[in-house]
Amino acid sequence: MVAGTDPAECARRAGQSIQVLLRHYAKFLAEARDHANPLIEKPMERWEAAEGGARG
Repeated sequence: MVAGTDPAECARRAGQSIQVLLRHYAKFLAEARDHANPLIEKPMERWEAAEGGARG
């Protein structure tokens, strides 16, 4: 999840099912996704640009 932990382990420690955990914490998961997307996409764009330059 936000801390990079396994949702199943978070649910187990909270005494909840994964379904309950995800339903109640979906907002936090969306925020984590929104934060992670640019961190992942930026290096991928640089890698793809380098790969494209290596081919041509």
